[in-house]
Amino acid sequence: MFPLLATFFLISLTGALAPGPLTTMAIVEGSRRNKWSGIRLAAGHGLVEGSYVALIALVLWLGRESLLRQPLITGLIALIGGLFLAWLGWGMGYGAWRFRLSLEGEAETKNRFGLVPTGVLVTISNPYWWIWWMLISPLYLQEALAWGILGLAILYLVHWLTDLGWLTGLSWLTGSGRSLFSPGIYRWVLIVCGAALLFFGITFVVAGLRFLVTGEVSLG
Repeated sequence: MFPLLATFFLISLTGALAPGPLTTMAIVEGSRRNKWSGIRLAAGHGLVEGSYVALIALVLWLGRESLLRQPLITGLIALIGGLFLAWLGWGMGYGAWRFRLSLEGEAETKNRFGLVPTGVLVTISNPYWWIWWMLISPLYLQEALAWGILGLAILYLVHWLTDLGWLTGLSWLTGSGRSLFSPGIYRWVLIVCGAALLFFGITFVVAGLRFLVTGEVSLG
């Protein structure tokens, strides 16, 4: 099982390190709340992934893996998720631009979403995450099934630890350096991160519409 875990760890690491909405949220929440924000974001992310691993295992056990590659399902996920991320990015960027979000006023906005729910919402709204788990993970999960539930649990844990380490590292860096943030720098961090989320959202909406029209399962 070790070669399987080592390979899956490397593939998981590339997914964790790729720029995306959850990475953006770890940077923002680390500076906005505290340096431990990444742990709670990773916890929400892990709840979704744990549930999804169980679902994929069930689908594989039933021999219905073709269901994971339906363009309609992928298209709807990309469309709905893109709209959510665009809304989140617009609120963040526009609020900072209009001086509605700042270091002084963060207490008014910090409880809008808890960090664990935010980790859940950002994860399920990211179609790249769905594509990754639909197209890559089934092969590894099928191999891990040879070791039963324990094999699946270990494979999942190896993957989640890469997300935990990356998100915690990002929030730690931005949270630890918060005292160095002037209100102006913090404002521009929010604007840039909001623009990034808005970009991801629009990209996903366009990709979702393309999925639904052409059936092309690709976000490239």
